[in-house]
Amino acid sequence: MRKIHVITQKEAVREERLTGCTAAVIDVFLATSTIIFLLDRNYEPVHAVLGGEQALELSKLQEAEHLLLGESKGEGLEGFEYPDPCALEHTAERQAAIICSTNGTIAIEKAKQAKRLYISSLVNGHRVAERIHQEEGGSSIVLVCSGNDDRFSMEDFIGAGQLVEHLDTRGGYELSDAAKLAQKAYRSSLAEGFSELLDSETSDLLKRFNFPEAAEFVIRHHEKLDVVPVYEGGMIIKECERMRNSE
Repeated sequence: MRKIHVITQKEAVREERLTGCTAAVIDVFLATSTIIFLLDRNYEPVHAVLGGEQALELSKLQEAEHLLLGESKGEGLEGFEYPDPCALEHTAERQAAIICSTNGTIAIEKAKQAKRLYISSLVNGHRVAERIHQEEGGSSIVLVCSGNDDRFSMEDFIGAGQLVEHLDTRGGYELSDAAKLAQKAYRSSLAEGFSELLDSETSDLLKRFNFPEAAEFVIRHHEKLDVVPVYEGGMIIKECERMRNSE
């Protein structure tokens, strides 16, 4: 029986323990949501990096046109687009994207030692759970909440609970204490239409930096995207693309 663990913030991740595990990183407001929308809008691959300096260095190496997005502690970076999913439009020609953030991209970096690493949010958690359930083997499942700059994040915990709910419904899983609490939090929040997430610290931060619609946009797209992003070869691609590349 596979066990589901929830790590409540990235700072608690012990990277060496992820080897052999399946992991999913959640940063609902905003990095993982933005990555999912990027893939949905035909930006692929997505490079998630630690900060602005690394993003600029990688950008210089790109020969083709690409999108550069980033923020630091909620503030936009000069020369970068803000990673607001509301602003992303579909691109006819596939482009790469580079993104850095305060929490989500750092969490991805900390979780990259996992046997398989998925990117999840409220917008696609149902599909990520479906894909995890299809995996063969009995590896533990570790759900990493990015958190909010070394603090607990309500929306990420509920996003982890979404994955727990969809997995547990299918049966055959053992839940850690944190996973049980996350599942209860998700059920309660879902019943209330996720209204309390609009009063979360991160939602308030986005409002202060003049992105008042970002959190509501993510909530409005709850389970409406079928994209399953997977970290592969140092970049993030759609799961279907990974499967084609392995054939």
